[in-house]
Amino acid sequence: MFRRHRFLLAGFLLIGLSSRVSGSEPSPGLVMASRTIAQDQGAWVVDYRLRNVGSAPIVISADRLSVKVESWVSNSRIASHAVPRHSLLTVAGSPEPAAECKVIASPDEEQTCREKLVCRLSAVRDDAVPPAEKEQKSQPPKEWTVPTNGIVNVQLRLEHHHVIFGEYDPLLGVREVEISLAGAGTPIRDRVGLDREHYLAQPRYTWPEPPDTRRDPRHSLTGSDSLHLEAHVPGHHYYRYPDRPVRYATPMRLKFSYLIAAGTEGECRFRVAQYKETPATWRMINEAGFEEGLKVVGRWTEVEHIFTTDAEATTLALDFRISGDSDVGEMWIDDVSLEPIGCPGRSGP
Repeated sequence: MFRRHRFLLAGFLLIGLSSRVSGSEPSPGLVMASRTIAQDQGAWVVDYRLRNVGSAPIVISADRLSVKVESWVSNSRIASHAVPRHSLLTVAGSPEPAAECKVIASPDEEQTCREKLVCRLSAVRDDAVPPAEKEQKSQPPKEWTVPTNGIVNVQLRLEHHHVIFGEYDPLLGVREVEISLAGAGTPIRDRVGLDREHYLAQPRYTWPEPPDTRRDPRHSLTGSDSLHLEAHVPGHHYYRYPDRPVRYATPMRLKFSYLIAAGTEGECRFRVAQYKETPATWRMINEAGFEEGLKVVGRWTEVEHIFTTDAEATTLALDFRISGDSDVGEMWIDDVSLEPIGCPGRSGP
């Protein structure tokens, strides 16, 4: 009896050994080594590092990648997103892996909300990337061979697409994520808490300096020159800064300093206008704009004006002018700035 059991045990061991040698036992493939989360304005960026713990190299490419991200998303700051809404994004077998879904469907494009998933795939061998490969990063290969213990990087970018809120308010929710690569073992499944903003996003923009032809080195408050308005030079009695994006319903502080030359006969003024821009329309928000005169002559004077952007504003414009029929007068403007106030946010990571 004992001898028969010994023969059976030996047989089982031989079968197990034969299975491992023949490769019929499944390789564990990819496992999650680490994961990081970052907010990029109104988008989420989730970076995965997946390690090949299998016994053989894995060939990976974008068209072998499959990703599924599902959640109920909301944002209490936005009335239309106060109630959670379903989002399902699926990418499979695409050389440029991306997917989009409608979170809020509406015949009015201004009310429509979409979420977009963009995936990026790359591979790095821990501390063993040949210098030639590093130099070729600007032209990544279409597929990579990942050795045992090598790293696969998968980045998921979740973008909120909405005319007013998309750039600044990420969609919040706990995401169920599934990542798989053909031939790389079982899928990676993860539950990602993207239910709290990391910061209150503001536009990434600052006004550029006026062109050289509009700057004067003879007068400045700080720096080497200032914006110069000349009533007697055609087109130089007026200057409009490039339109800049603004966050909706945000308290703002506009600051600048000006110097009006003695003898100026025209009226010196500044004006702020706000606009709502969509892919199909452009509209000035008349009730949100304002214009004021500048009265002090002969010395640098600082102006500070606090206002709140309109609830539908996407863009703001600022201009300075010398008005009137006379062509006599000059004005210099320096240290122009526009910043949000009372917001614990920033213009980006």
